[in-house]
Amino acid sequence: MGVTPEPTSSPERDLTGVSPKARAWRAFFETSALITDRMEKRLHAVTGLKLAEYNILLLLAEAENHQLRMGQLASRMVFSPSRLSYQVKSLASRGLIDRCADASDKRGMTARLTPEGEKVFSAASRVHARHIKQLFHPAVDDEQAQQLQAICGQIYRTAEQAEEPC
Repeated sequence: MGVTPEPTSSPERDLTGVSPKARAWRAFFETSALITDRMEKRLHAVTGLKLAEYNILLLLAEAENHQLRMGQLASRMVFSPSRLSYQVKSLASRGLIDRCADASDKRGMTARLTPEGEKVFSAASRVHARHIKQLFHPAVDDEQAQQLQAICGQIYRTAEQAEEPC
């Protein structure tokens, strides 16, 4: 049922490699980039939120009391935590989150979803779910989805355990 992505290089100049793992990596990488780009454009066009901003709101909506310490938020981000401070400031300037001193440790900062942020996230999550159903669901059946989830879990754990470069 799934479709192999169209190659972006010519067969005679494919520098990725010809092994099944090299071809799988290329397909995974290009498909991830394409789906992320499409999801980002669709979400932003309808809600004004970038995918990274949506992810911050999602993590806060799922957290106890709709708040997380900045360090926890950074470690849970799917996207680059290096931009977390900028993204938090942007969301705070729109009234979607508050950034305040941590009640249990005044040295730390906490991000908290505001009532307006909850409202915006609720609307955006419905839009985002619709986009997932349009772009992802038709490509896989339930069995393939379970296999993909297991494979992604393996890749995630491997990448998480990999040493950082020097």
